[in-house]
Amino acid sequence: MSAHHPNSSELDGRRTDARQLARRTDAAERTVEVLKRKVHDLYNGGTSALHRQLEKARAREENNRRKRELVEVRANELKRYSESLEVEVAHRTLALKAILDNVTFGFMVVSRELTVQPGCTRSCLALFDATQVEGARLCELLGLGARARSELLLGVDQVFEDLLPTEASLAQLPRKARMKSGTTLQLDAKVLRGAAQEVTGLLFTVSDVTALEAATRESNVNRTLVGILKQKDSFRTFVLEAKYQLAGARRALLEGSESPARHAIHTVKGNSASYGLDEVVDAIHRVEESPSLTPGHVDEVADALRGFLSANAGVLELTYDELGDEGFAVTKEQISDLRVLISSIPGAQAAELRRWTAHVFRRPAWQLLGPVDDFAQKLAVRLGKSIAFELDGAETTLDVETVRPVFQVVSHLVRNAIDHGIEGPLGRGSKPPRGLVRLAIGENRAEYVVECTDDGRGIDVDVLGRRAVEIGALPAATLAAMTFEDKLGLVFVDGLSSAPVTTSISGRGIGMSAVRAAVRKAGGEISIASGGGKGTAFVIRIPKPDHARHVGAEAVTA
Repeated sequence: MSAHHPNSSELDGRRTDARQLARRTDAAERTVEVLKRKVHDLYNGGTSALHRQLEKARAREENNRRKRELVEVRANELKRYSESLEVEVAHRTLALKAILDNVTFGFMVVSRELTVQPGCTRSCLALFDATQVEGARLCELLGLGARARSELLLGVDQVFEDLLPTEASLAQLPRKARMKSGTTLQLDAKVLRGAAQEVTGLLFTVSDVTALEAATRESNVNRTLVGILKQKDSFRTFVLEAKYQLAGARRALLEGSESPARHAIHTVKGNSASYGLDEVVDAIHRVEESPSLTPGHVDEVADALRGFLSANAGVLELTYDELGDEGFAVTKEQISDLRVLISSIPGAQAAELRRWTAHVFRRPAWQLLGPVDDFAQKLAVRLGKSIAFELDGAETTLDVETVRPVFQVVSHLVRNAIDHGIEGPLGRGSKPPRGLVRLAIGENRAEYVVECTDDGRGIDVDVLGRRAVEIGALPAATLAAMTFEDKLGLVFVDGLSSAPVTTSISGRGIGMSAVRAAVRKAGGEISIASGGGKGTAFVIRIPKPDHARHVGAEAVTA
């Protein structure tokens, strides 16, 4: 076999393949070198993009790891804090529950319908003497009568309507309630509001003030006794007048006439308040709540006055049943007979006797009025008002028999001025914040003059007119034809009052009608002057009897 010798073309092809193989080998070697450098940079540091990406990935992972550890730490801390807080809340809840279950004060939230909401204190059970308080209505818990229930509901509605300032609305709610058990509860209300500031409920704080009331009564009685002892003659006159009025009221009721009886009892109430006889005032207020009066009601008033005198007989040395007309040992008819007899005696002796009898039956005004200034200030405080009370002519001497009917009812004029005339502190406008009430007693040769004025809001004749139509005192057509002066006279209509609700102070429409009746009984006349925001003046003129016209004439001007 002969050997094959490549030709030139084959040799060229082989050389080409060899060169190509060499190039591939060289490229592979360079690639390996590049990879080696990359690997070297990756593990030994470097600035390649891959290295930077790996570094970022490692940083992110490290950051996430730290965050996970931090979250775990915080979660553990939060868990421990939550467990600790739960324990603390449990301890505080127990402590708060122990306090709320043992406080003597009661706390409860009531709805607009006066339903007690869940969560009231246990003390409420004892305070209201009830087995269940939550879900009950406050009216029933307090044992309120129909009138008191209506007043409470009206006051609560006003609070939830939220039209007036909160303080003004809350002031309309009753502060105290006498329970059947004999205890006295004080209720202080606070408005609860929601996120939109709407009224959502009323929080009542209830406290038993029976002991405090007793102590206050004792203090008031002592203060009352001191005041009475300072004016013992005036007080004796008041008791005698009260007996006279109550006897007249009883006779009127037996004769079937209730209006005079109500006037008399209301007058005794006003004069009792002047001397601070709170228990007598309370008894009369309860009597006046009755739709119709009976002689038994008059006896209740007499018993209350009798009880006060009996309880303090050692200090006052006065007894209701034994107290007689020490200052007037004869009747009014006998006095008239005496004067007729004197007039039949001729000469200077008759004139001297007339002067003597005139002086004997005269008394200074202050003795007939009693502590009217103290009464005015106490009433103003009770109504939340500030007043200056002026009494002019206190030393004016008056014929007792002539002025007796009027001076029995003067307290009604003072009460009316303070309650209806003088505005509250926020309603005085540009006027001095302290209201002025003035009672002046004077005389001239022919008459005695009693004037009661105030610088208050004046009489709103439109309100009086509407109320008169509402109670049927006169038809609307008659009202439309009345003059301003005619409408002012409506204040004397029996049963008519501008007060929206009846209280122990006013609202029955009896006081001013009693004043007019007393003035007419004395043969006098009463006039009114009033203007919006400018105050009111009542002027009473009582003609003097002939035997009194010359007494004191030297000190007065005709």
